[in-house]
Amino acid sequence: MQFNCRAIAVFMHRQFVRRAWTTTRQQWTTSFVFGGLGLACVLMSPLGIAVFGTDFARWWLAVFVVAVFFGLVGNRFGVERETAALICNQDRK
Repeated sequence: MQFNCRAIAVFMHRQFVRRAWTTTRQQWTTSFVFGGLGLACVLMSPLGIAVFGTDFARWWLAVFVVAVFFGLVGNRFGVERETAALICNQDRK
């Protein structure tokens, strides 16, 4: 059996867009999660020993916590943007 990688990639892209990039809230949340992951991966690798002492193998936990925090912040920004757009549309009527 041979896998069609292009078809799988197209399917995965459609699923990502459908679940993580449809609304303003999803766009802000997803952007902040990726930003938080990038920032945490860059900063936590050299600081892993300082953060967790001798337990260097668990620096991924700090990366996960930072990504979740950034996701929550991004979600809040998305909610505010959607609320502002709804209020703006109500004022125009």
